[in-house]
Amino acid sequence: MSTTPTPRDALTAELERLYAIERELRSALETLSADVAVDALDDLRELECREQLQSAIDDHREETERHLERIERAFGALDEAPETRPVPELNGLLADKEKFNNVVLNDELRPLYYIETTLKLEAIECTAYETTMALASTLDGSEADDVVDALRTNYDDERALRTDLEELAGSDAVESLLAASPVDDGRRASLDRSW
Repeated sequence: MSTTPTPRDALTAELERLYAIERELRSALETLSADVAVDALDDLRELECREQLQSAIDDHREETERHLERIERAFGALDEAPETRPVPELNGLLADKEKFNNVVLNDELRPLYYIETTLKLEAIECTAYETTMALASTLDGSEADDVVDALRTNYDDERALRTDLEELAGSDAVESLLAASPVDDGRRASLDRSW
């Protein structure tokens, strides 16, 4: 006989997904930082863009340990043990990034692609935090508040990084790279992040 999932079950499942995202990102961000650091050009515009992006990625990687601890606190508020579950969209995005590294040899396009990839990672994380906190708010009692309190700082960190990345995407360094890149107008529109 199957039982109907409860809001608490849904919250636990989403917490497991969130925990998996943060755990996978810990090593993925290290790889992404190393990818960003590789520069074959002496172009100062590209160097400036890479340095800003690498700094943002490294800061995010350092925050990940604290994020995992806070998620573990949220599990504790529910008297659950932290477990993980697959996150196909994250795995797909990271696989696409690896494919890009192996195929695209234009070093001027690499920082633009890495900014886009990092923004997509942030979108996945922000959505997972929003969903988890919304599910927690449907529960009665103090455990709901404890879960939201444990996750709120992580969410604020992710939103702050996303804002920083959006500012970088609209910066003069990126505009200079877009202008210098041999990308036709149709493809350039998808890289242009002027928000």
